[in-house]
Amino acid sequence: MERESGAMWQSELKELKINLSENVRMLRGSRGFSQEQLAFEAGVDRTLVSKIERTIANPTLEVITKLAVALGVSAARLLKQ
Repeated sequence: MERESGAMWQSELKELKINLSENVRMLRGSRGFSQEQLAFEAGVDRTLVSKIERTIANPTLEVITKLAVALGVSAARLLKQ
C-alpha cells in the first residue's frame, strides 16, 4: 500500500507541474509578457519562471499565488488542466 500511495502522489505532482507549466506559458503569452516581465510583476526570479515552464521547479504556494496575481487569475486556475 505504501509503495502504491508513493506512486500516486508522484503521478499527481507530475500532472500538476505540467498543468502549471502549460498554464503559465499560455497566460504569459496571451498577455504579451516575457519571462522577465512576468518575473518582475510577480516578484520572483526569471530563472524560476523558466524552470516552472520546463517543469523543473517545484514552486511554493506563495510563488504560485504571486504568479497568479501577476497573470490576473486564481492560483487554482494555474493548476487546472
